[in-house]
Amino acid sequence: MLTKEKRIEQLLKQDDSHWRWRWGVAIATVVMTFLIAAQYRLYAPLIVFISFFPYLCLEWRKTKLLLSFNEDARYQRLVYTDFGVQWLCFVSTICLLAAYYADSLSPVVAIAGLFGIGGLSILAPYIINQKLHKFDVHHVIGKELREARDQRFHESNTNT
Repeated sequence: MLTKEKRIEQLLKQDDSHWRWRWGVAIATVVMTFLIAAQYRLYAPLIVFISFFPYLCLEWRKTKLLLSFNEDARYQRLVYTDFGVQWLCFVSTICLLAAYYADSLSPVVAIAGLFGIGGLSILAPYIINQKLHKFDVHHVIGKELREARDQRFHESNTNT
């Protein structure tokens, strides 16, 4: 089992290896969104797919890295659950938008569903990370990773 410092180091290393890909996907997403939105409103679920699928791919890589940190079955089940909730929210959002644009749902139901999915996608990972941290004291929560990124950024600015 790795210490918290080693885990943070590996997570930051993975972030460093993906930064170009993230910017490329972000630019491609903006361009594709404008192109698709100009075509027909029924393509809105496709815009969501194009926007969030690359994010899910990066989250899957992070999930695989987290799984290598601890071999305990409970820890791995919680890590898989975190990714599963994100995947479920992604698929639910696409299905909800597709149903709305196919005139199967009213706007009120669609908006309520999107707010529910948004709340689930924010609260579930937070709760799961807290459980992971209680179960494994070396688990890196988002706040610690952000602090490490900020510290590294400030160190690189003072060194230049």
